[in-house]
Amino acid sequence: MNSHITNLYPQPNGTVAGENLSCATSGTGAQFAAFNGDTKYVMIDVQDNNVYVTFDDTAPTASNGHVLVKDNPLITLSAGAGKAAKFLGISGTAIVHVSQFVD
Repeated sequence: MNSHITNLYPQPNGTVAGENLSCATSGTGAQFAAFNGDTKYVMIDVQDNNVYVTFDDTAPTASNGHVLVKDNPLITLSAGAGKAAKFLGISGTAIVHVSQFVD
């Protein structure tokens, strides 16, 4: 039996810097720019205010999406899920930071 384990020993994608995404409290949600082709997964954290997030191409709102709380630890997502994510600030403009990792 074979298995493939990812993110056991995270390796930053050294070809790209981290990115801060400013998330307003109105609109259809902010998204990250395209990730590097070698990126397999991303780690994100909410740095200022809580945010709503969706992953299904719908706009995040108070009645649609998950709530990410600024005091929670890092969240690990596949590169595809990270690119699909749309963020909307809840109580004020929020900053969501992303770092890219390779396998």
